[in-house]
Amino acid sequence: MTMEENNQMTYTQAVTELEALVQKMQDPQCSIDNLTDYTKRSKQLLDICRQKLTAADEQLKQILADIQQQG
Repeated sequence: MTMEENNQMTYTQAVTELEALVQKMQDPQCSIDNLTDYTKRSKQLLDICRQKLTAADEQLKQILADIQQQG
């Protein structure tokens, strides 16, 4: 997946893919080669989730600050 595709991925999509990767990694038949790839992709997905959560937190803080100023 390209960086642009990662940026357009929703939080839910990232979590869903991450959950699928965890299941694959837990499979006893998972090869070391795949494990390495899955781990790299998992890190990318965790970064996406972290970015999305941080952005949502900042937006919520701004909305709450705006509400307080109006009240």
